[in-house]
Amino acid sequence: MDDSWRHLVMDDCLLREGGQELPIIVLLGPPGTGKSALARHVRDSVVTEPASPGALVSLRDQDDEQLPVTGIVARVAHGLMQSSRVKLPRVVFTLHVLALRPGRRSDQAVEKELDGLVDGTAQNPPEFLDPLRELLGMVPQIGQFLAGGVSLLRLALLRKRIAVRLLNRKGRTWLTAQLPDGNLVSLARRNQQGGGDLAGSPAVILCRALLADLREEYAKPGRHPRNCLLVLEGAETERGQMFLKALKLAKGDDPLVVVATSRSWVPVGGAWARPGLGTSGRPQPAILPEAAHADWLARRGEGEDRWWYPVLMPPLPTSGSERRYASAIDRLTGGYRQAALELLDLAGSAPDDDAFRSALHRKGVLRWPERLHLPNLHHLSGWAAARHVEDAENALSGRRNLRDLLADALWLRHDDELGPVIHPWLRRLLLHRLSEEQWDRTHELLESFCHGRDGEAFYHALARVRPGDAGGHLARVTAWLDGRFEELDARRALPEWIAQFNLVTTAPNRLPLERDLEDLHDSLVTGSAEGPDDWRARIRTLVVDRWFWNDPLLDPSGRRREDIRHGLMELREHSKASKSVLKREADRYVAD
Repeated sequence: MDDSWRHLVMDDCLLREGGQELPIIVLLGPPGTGKSALARHVRDSVVTEPASPGALVSLRDQDDEQLPVTGIVARVAHGLMQSSRVKLPRVVFTLHVLALRPGRRSDQAVEKELDGLVDGTAQNPPEFLDPLRELLGMVPQIGQFLAGGVSLLRLALLRKRIAVRLLNRKGRTWLTAQLPDGNLVSLARRNQQGGGDLAGSPAVILCRALLADLREEYAKPGRHPRNCLLVLEGAETERGQMFLKALKLAKGDDPLVVVATSRSWVPVGGAWARPGLGTSGRPQPAILPEAAHADWLARRGEGEDRWWYPVLMPPLPTSGSERRYASAIDRLTGGYRQAALELLDLAGSAPDDDAFRSALHRKGVLRWPERLHLPNLHHLSGWAAARHVEDAENALSGRRNLRDLLADALWLRHDDELGPVIHPWLRRLLLHRLSEEQWDRTHELLESFCHGRDGEAFYHALARVRPGDAGGHLARVTAWLDGRFEELDARRALPEWIAQFNLVTTAPNRLPLERDLEDLHDSLVTGSAEGPDDWRARIRTLVVDRWFWNDPLLDPSGRRREDIRHGLMELREHSKASKSVLKREADRYVAD
């Protein structure tokens, strides 16, 4: 696990001195981006020596999906008290009150039941209350008591008295003062009925109790080496959102740092744009290594939404990997962690390009879309054929709101030139799925839609090329680029030709993964030249070289770079007015 989290979570928040507001950090990423592993690593780093309060609550298990806010807070309180010496009498007492089910009984009868819950004499109390009272009554330095001959029974009675005293003296007193009528039973009745305004709800009162306890704990100088950490897995779940919305209404100047993980976009107020959507005036969430407390303060919302700090999980770093094909895997997956790790193990150390491709083909690594649990795969596969979401939305009929679906599922990126685009790994998987269904038809529709935008139209023509150029699409692309070269060279406008050439050769392909690379390449270029001065044939070879180089599955080791440079230098000799332009472009392909 890399340490990209340390600056924001540890240095900026957990080690920050009191008197400053602390955020609710929401770590965003699709399934497989390492959120859960990171969350647990962060929690473990806090509860080890020197220990400070830290709790982890996961809502990922099916049994926990319907966990109420009271159940979530009970787990938080248990985790915090178990991990450190922190005492939480207000929140534990409030949980006792909210565990009541008054029904039609009188207030007096319900109050009697509450007294029994607090002192431990009630019949069949909720299971979660006893462990909380036990932790609340824990005596520090137990060994000294045992060494002095104190029996386990006397110690248990001592713990019970401590817990009851804290619950009544601090918990009951605080909660009674928080209620307009001071009626604890009325709060229990409201909790049993449910509904109502969130602002004054039992859930918010419970969160205020938690934060009031923590403020008191941290008012004692030097008691804890770090601020308090709460890690919540499953912020996108209904119950996770209910808890976080209640917590944000309770937050203020307190020592609680929240790190929540979410597999999809969650409502975080109007200050933040969904990742990949360039909403005017709204900032994109920062990537974790770039996130900071100061960034949150500078860009956060206002009012109750100011506590949210959405942060994107970073791609898997492969720059330090010794695997031969780490760079190709990084380009192929876009840094998508789960896929990158699997492919590094599977083919990262393959002996050559064909062995790399063969390993991926045998494993069927591109047959992943169903593993991502996305709806509307049929329509999404067509969208992957477009250069960007704007073209997909305008050119291809189908289900509405696919843009929102992709944005909510965190599979969009914002490209400075193209705007919203599909994440490289998801796009690759969807394109593979499309290649088995409606590839030609979809690219034909997009080519027609891009009519008048020649570079983009021929992008979709190149995408339809098959081995041997059956269908003549490569010949058509080459003829157009050859004609444009003559026209723009005469006008001293070759930079425009280079831009069009570069655009076209970023087209996707459906060339077979199981076929030998040299055979594939030769099937597209061999026999096309009619002589040494056949410049169209040279342009055709240059197109194929750069098309291959742009795809990590067609040029995993990047060796076509030198072929592109050589081809541009040859083309330089054909230029009548812009040789220096082609020389500068060729120099871009000089290996570092």
